Amino acid sequence: MDKNILGLLFILTGLVYGSLALDGIYSLTLGYLVEHNWIRPPAPGKLNKFVFGRKPTILFYSLALIAAGIFIIIKLD
Repeated sequence: MDKNILGLLFILTGLVYGSLALDGIYSLTLGYLVEHNWIRPPAPGKLNKFVFGRKPTILFYSLALIAAGIFIIIKLD
């Protein structure tokens, strides 16, 4: 696979994943799955205290994916 295509896939994935930080998109996708019991959210007592929260974590990972895509396009030969 061409490095430009791979880099663009990382960037696109980061943008799509980052859109989950918006409440409307989140409720249409993952919220729908929770409402219809396709997935179960973690129990309130078992949450990790070091987790940043839903929005900051999503934004951090999406920026990491976008940065990896840019790195692949620019630096790899």
